[in-house]
Amino acid sequence: MTEGVAIEIAKVQMRELGIREAYTIRYRHLRIDPQTKRTIKGENHFFYLIDPAANVKIESKAGIYDMNDFAVNEQQHVHRGIIKLENTGEEISDVKFIQIIPHLTKK
Repeated sequence: MTEGVAIEIAKVQMRELGIREAYTIRYRHLRIDPQTKRTIKGENHFFYLIDPAANVKIESKAGIYDMNDFAVNEQQHVHRGIIKLENTGEEISDVKFIQIIPHLTKK
């Protein structure tokens, strides 16, 4: 997924949730050391995966992205909630996200 596609999908999803202009867009470029795990806490945030490395496993309540697990029949590119990243390879891997942070207002 490219940055432009991620932003367009995010705009549509925000409109569907009734959120018009009240959100922040962040570009996240994470480097993950070999054979390590990392957790991102993103409750109420949306993470759109762009340019993923083949040896990275990503899990969230939205689904799984793992190109090395042939039992996963649908790779999830949009994640939310607690996101678990794991570099299963022997080299540093980069993971890039477009993060959408809705500004929720109390009524």
